[in-house]
Amino acid sequence: MNEEEKDNKVKETFSSNKIADKVKISNEFYRDLFFHEDNGNFVVKESMPIEANRIIINILNTLRNKQFQYGVSDDSFQLDLFKKTYLEDDESYAKIVMKSSDISKSRNLELTKKGLQFLVNYKQEWHTVKFYNSKGEVEKKQFYGGLIIDPTIYKGQVSFYINPYWFKKIVALANYNYVLYSLVYSVKSHKQFLFALWLNTLREDGTKVTLEYMNRTWGINYKDLRTLKKGFLDPIKKVLDKSSSFSFNSSVNGNYIGITRYQLRSIGSGAAESSNITSQDDQFKLYKLSYIKKRHNLTKKELEHLEKIFNIDFGAKFLFSSAYKNVVKKYNTARRKDNNKPLITDIPFSELLDDIQEEVISIYSVTKHAQISPKGYPIFNAPL
Repeated sequence: MNEEEKDNKVKETFSSNKIADKVKISNEFYRDLFFHEDNGNFVVKESMPIEANRIIINILNTLRNKQFQYGVSDDSFQLDLFKKTYLEDDESYAKIVMKSSDISKSRNLELTKKGLQFLVNYKQEWHTVKFYNSKGEVEKKQFYGGLIIDPTIYKGQVSFYINPYWFKKIVALANYNYVLYSLVYSVKSHKQFLFALWLNTLREDGTKVTLEYMNRTWGINYKDLRTLKKGFLDPIKKVLDKSSSFSFNSSVNGNYIGITRYQLRSIGSGAAESSNITSQDDQFKLYKLSYIKKRHNLTKKELEHLEKIFNIDFGAKFLFSSAYKNVVKKYNTARRKDNNKPLITDIPFSELLDDIQEEVISIYSVTKHAQISPKGYPIFNAPL
């Protein structure tokens, strides 16, 4: 299909001359685009040119007014409108237009091409979207292509197409984090950029991770934590100290390295709101986890496993809480019928997580979010 034919299939064209202080990135989009799952762990897929990261952030900036948020049980008008606009026709695309200088400040044409070409080929495969038609029946629609399709550079502007699979992941926000727009112009590499995004998921008191976790997650190969701190973490901290709204401290203690994020300055009117949400979020999370820990005698490793999931996925705690209540009810009912049945507290927590995971999948499957990503639920029973 040539460009003219594809333009006839374009439902909306988006461009923006205004740069937001920060943009929203869906946790699902973040995971699917940048990571792959390896035995229950999220691992960086592969390195990409920093110009590709800049294209992604500018896509988020351009589409920021199109994004909408919905809860796990929300019957979203915007989601239905999206379905009618992009899924019920035979073929449809969104078109994005941005300045080439937003990709390469020096207007380096070769670097711009490099970033565009990478995203054309990146995850270039068949993608499936499930949705309910007007009769309430589940339909599947498949799209082929990478994150972007058929880029064009002309008179200082770059344009390309996005198919509904990726467009949906960008604009439909069940869970998301803020990303400072300028961050992608401050860091020097893809891994530095992703690490900075990961910092945004940390709770206020930080986290402790092992050398194995850092090497596996970020695709690095340091022999000890002190070398990792000097060679990987300290250069990122130096960049963030100079040009970001947040930075972090790190310290080695035995077999762990502690990482704590802190704010440097306000990033606009949304900062107070974001801080307030985080505070409420932490109160909910700590109350639930303290109860679960005490009732089921969680090991330190089991507790850290849950904390990591809750930090990454804003909606995970609500799914977990609902699933846990259902599992408790199931065990209590079985116990009332037969006193020989075990108490829920007699079940090893690792086995109990299998029951909780089944409930999570069941609850998630009837939500609107499942229409966008059938397997977008958090994994609680991954091997520790």
